[in-house]
Amino acid sequence: MKESENLNWKPQPNWEPYVPEWKRTAIRLLENLKPKLQAIDSTLSIIIQGPLNERLKESIPIYLQLIKQSRFKQSGNLVISFWENDNKEIIKEFTKEPLITFVENSYDDLPKYEKSIGTRGAAPWVFQNYTTAQGLKKATGKISIKVRSDEIYPNLKPFKDAVLNNGSLFHTSDIFFRKDEEEKFHISDHIIASSTVSMERAFSIAVEMCVNNYPLMAKFPEQLICIAILRSKNIDYSKKYKSKKIMKENFRIIPISRLGEAIWTCSYRRYRPIRETEVGWLQNIERI
Repeated sequence: MKESENLNWKPQPNWEPYVPEWKRTAIRLLENLKPKLQAIDSTLSIIIQGPLNERLKESIPIYLQLIKQSRFKQSGNLVISFWENDNKEIIKEFTKEPLITFVENSYDDLPKYEKSIGTRGAAPWVFQNYTTAQGLKKATGKISIKVRSDEIYPNLKPFKDAVLNNGSLFHTSDIFFRKDEEEKFHISDHIIASSTVSMERAFSIAVEMCVNNYPLMAKFPEQLICIAILRSKNIDYSKKYKSKKIMKENFRIIPISRLGEAIWTCSYRRYRPIRETEVGWLQNIERI
C-alpha cells in the first residue's frame, strides 16, 4: 500500500476498534451494577418527629408504602422519634412492623438550652431539632424526609424525586416559607428533605445552636434551622444583601398542593387539621 493511500484510509462501515477482553468484562460489570447503585441511591427514610399524635394511625401506613417501594435490601426505614411520656397506645399496632424504628427520647437527655422569645413554633425550639436529629441517627436510607407527627401527607414522592434529581439542595414545603422582603432566611420547617448525610449534619448543628444564645437572636425557629443548614454547608450567610442568591442556590420549594389531601396544622390554629394554603406563603424559590 502506498503512503498516500494509507493516509486516505477510512474504517469500513462494519469495522469496530479492538477492545481487550478484560475491558469488555469491566464494562459489562459496570452496566450490571448501575441499576443496583441507582436502587441504593433512591432508598428512603422518613423521620416522623414530635409528640405521638392520633394522626399517626393514618400517616404511618401511607409512609410505609412509599418506603417499601424505595427499599433495597436493608436500606430504608420509617423512624418515629417521640418523647418518653407520650401516649404509646397510639403506636401499639405498629410495634412489630420490621420497617419501623422507634426512638424514644428523654427530656433528661436534652442539653441545657436557651429558651426562645419567638412568636411561633415549639418553645423551646430545641424540642423539634432534638427529636429530628435523634431520628436521623437511625435513618438507613440514602434520602431522608422529615415530617411532623401531627400532620399527614398522602404523597411524599415529589420530595423523594426532588432529592434524587438534586441531592445537594434542601427541599421544603411552602408552609410559612417567607419572601426575602418579609423575613430573610425563613424556610418552612414542616417538611424538609435532602440526602441523609446532609440532613443529619444540619440538624446536629441546629441542636447545638439551641444551647447557645442564637435563639435569642432569631425571630422564628424556621430561621434557626435555615441558618443551621447553611452552616452545615459552610456558606457565609452574614452578608444579608446576598440572601436571595443564597436561598436560590440552596433551597427548593414543593407546595403542599402537590402532596394530595394533605393535613397540616400549627399552634395559632390550635393544631386543628387544615387543608388549604394560606396567603403569604412562597411557592417558588425563584420568586423569593
